[in-house]
Amino acid sequence: MTRARLDTTALRTPRTWRAFAARADAILATLAFPLTPADHARAEALAADLARLRHSLPAGTLQKGGDTGHDGTTTRHTFDLGIAEWLVERFPDQVEIDWRDARTNDALANLLRPTVLRAEEDGYESDALTFHDWVRAARSAAWPSDLAWVLDALRDTGDSRARRAAAWDRASLPIVWKLRDAGMMHARLPVDVATARPTFRATPKQPRRAIAAPLTAISRLTLGEADRVIHVARETLAVRCREVHAISHANRHEVWLADLGAGTSIAIIGVMPEMRLSLEANYGYFLFANGVPIGYGGVSPLFRQANTGINIFAPFRGTEAGMLWARALQAFHALFGVKRFIANPYQIGGGNTEALKSGAFWFYHRLGFRPTSPELAALSDAEVAERTRNRAHRSSTAVLRKLAGADLVLTLPGFDARDAFDERWLPRLALRDTAHIAEEGHLHRHVAVERIVTRVAKALGARRSGWTRDERAAFTNLAPLVDLVPDLSRWPTAVRRKVTALLQAKGHPQERDFVRAAAE
Repeated sequence: MTRARLDTTALRTPRTWRAFAARADAILATLAFPLTPADHARAEALAADLARLRHSLPAGTLQKGGDTGHDGTTTRHTFDLGIAEWLVERFPDQVEIDWRDARTNDALANLLRPTVLRAEEDGYESDALTFHDWVRAARSAAWPSDLAWVLDALRDTGDSRARRAAAWDRASLPIVWKLRDAGMMHARLPVDVATARPTFRATPKQPRRAIAAPLTAISRLTLGEADRVIHVARETLAVRCREVHAISHANRHEVWLADLGAGTSIAIIGVMPEMRLSLEANYGYFLFANGVPIGYGGVSPLFRQANTGINIFAPFRGTEAGMLWARALQAFHALFGVKRFIANPYQIGGGNTEALKSGAFWFYHRLGFRPTSPELAALSDAEVAERTRNRAHRSSTAVLRKLAGADLVLTLPGFDARDAFDERWLPRLALRDTAHIAEEGHLHRHVAVERIVTRVAKALGARRSGWTRDERAAFTNLAPLVDLVPDLSRWPTAVRRKVTALLQAKGHPQERDFVRAAAE
């Protein structure tokens, strides 16, 4: 972001949607990376003036900005349960079921069926009524919206959060959100004093060494601080119709913040125990510059490796994304002990047009990521050689699409190749787990699982009295996997205690305990 760009957008009163969006993007870029304190103060003043300009736009202009996340526009999306509940809590008068969407009635038909009393069935199943009619009849005036009532009715089923989330996902209920007091300009963390600087930090010349360097400025936030970060992260994604599992089901007891220098930071957000993955850990993260969210992604550590990726929002591309991505990986290494990072094809353009157009492959390549496929490694080497000979050379879309055909991997010094594993092993292991439960030979799966859990607890010598509900649930979820190991009861006592502690840690308030234990 240059000062010239801010001056240009500030001097012109926007009359079109494109001009309004460009002005907002320029303001956000300056708030994140101001050249001087005066630039930041001016950007704040312009941000405050956007509401006035928004109302002065010609009629219908804002309709062109649907799903962009700009203040004053409208977002329509099928949000995850966690985000839907958060929307009703934080923006009760701005969100509603999108009754204009043709999918709505069919979605509600199955979702609400378990909540219907026998005496209501004739009306519920009548062709003379739409589900909109039925919800309006069922909803009391105390509820601010149809959406709020539906979510409460779903809670009344008594199902676990995981089951409710699954039912909600199957329904794919469309939601409309009118961004009156929400949007990109609102979704920021407060900063006491903005950091101004005239230049951007360059991508490290020796990225592997930089990523492996110690990072001590990282700590877990208090609940109040964590709530603020989670709110900003959710709003930032939701207004743009984007979601990350760990953000949708965020664990306010596990939000880590690391100072990345020069006014930038990274927040790493864990998942509430009930919504965690079975074996991998799962975290979402956000990058901030002067409190402005500039990028996000996820990281799933298991043992000493992690699947990860990064998305930089459009106004901040071309800034110091390479440097910040290196620092983000450094934070993952420091927090989880990860020494091998994997970026799957989607991150670099496999089925992802945005990543393909941005040349994401080369962004990762500059940080030391390399293709796992020998054929694609040779192709990337050939492209590097051509770029060395001809600085004007740019990889064609066809080449980039081919390069996105396999995982990229970055290994840090000290990584033992024997610790690497193919991620395709995870679904195969889960299927083996399913077959193992069936092999128990009981008509009812829950009885088979109980038998396995009891057998594993006895073999490990695990005394679960005093454990929390989440710790007991974690043990139950992982016990069938552990039961696949032969002669478990003959393992050394110290090893069996470590395995017990590992299973228990999966249900700890901070999943990092599990990640660290699994990496030992």
